[in-house]
Amino acid sequence: MLCLATARAVMLSLGIGLAFTLAPHVSAKAQATGAPDQKSLSHEQALKGLGQDLTESVHRSQSDPTIPQILSELDRNITATRRMRELFESGNEITGEHVKEIAREISEIAGSFRKIAELAPGVFERRLNEISSIERIGAKVDFRIADARSQMKELAANNDAIGDMLRNETLPASEIEKLRLTRQANEAELHSLEAAVAAWSFFAERQNEVVQRIDDQSEDLDVFFHALKENARVYEAAAQTLKLASSVREALGDLDSLKNLDALRIQLVKSWDDLMKIVDEVNDGLLLQPAM
Repeated sequence: MLCLATARAVMLSLGIGLAFTLAPHVSAKAQATGAPDQKSLSHEQALKGLGQDLTESVHRSQSDPTIPQILSELDRNITATRRMRELFESGNEITGEHVKEIAREISEIAGSFRKIAELAPGVFERRLNEISSIERIGAKVDFRIADARSQMKELAANNDAIGDMLRNETLPASEIEKLRLTRQANEAELHSLEAAVAAWSFFAERQNEVVQRIDDQSEDLDVFFHALKENARVYEAAAQTLKLASSVREALGDLDSLKNLDALRIQLVKSWDDLMKIVDEVNDGLLLQPAM
């Protein structure tokens, strides 16, 4: 008997909660209406802001609005399949009315699979939009790293120049003290910028990891939707076979005309089990848990 939790694995393919939280910041909408530009923010402020933007984009990519519909369709299919399996396994005679009902159920499952598969273009369009948003965040992170390294280079060059000047024995004591103070301040800024580069680099690694995992997830979803589409064909063919068998039985009054029903049952069970294996594979590959 199919496990409802297994079928609900599709929810994980579209709606995973992400263990990736950072401090709150001014929303993107607020930024668009007068909040400071990213370039004017400190590294700490920008890191928090972009971290929240990344979190929101990932959450949206994992919370597709089609989830309730997909779950509803899958749950309905599982219930119908359970009823059919119980009938097959009961050992009781399968009557003509049973055959008609099974054919109707199978036809509805085929239609349900097609309906879910038709959601794929919208799902992938929304995911692509979120991936684009995440990649734009990556570009901002790259700018921050490059800018910090540029400042570090300038400060290091300034300290080298100060070192050259301090070797000039003709400088007055007051000027030497000023240069030393400037060098100390430069070194403090260098340490701060080194920490910023390290933080941004770590952020960039996590951002790249998220993009890669979402890309992998999309490939799994593509297989999932394709499996539903192809299984719809299998189930529809089965329904047509059952309807034909029912018509033959009614015309000839010969129960032997249903002798292929067991083979048909095996085909359907294999088709469903193959689909559930794909769902399990999707489930196994979709746990996005960046170690922040």
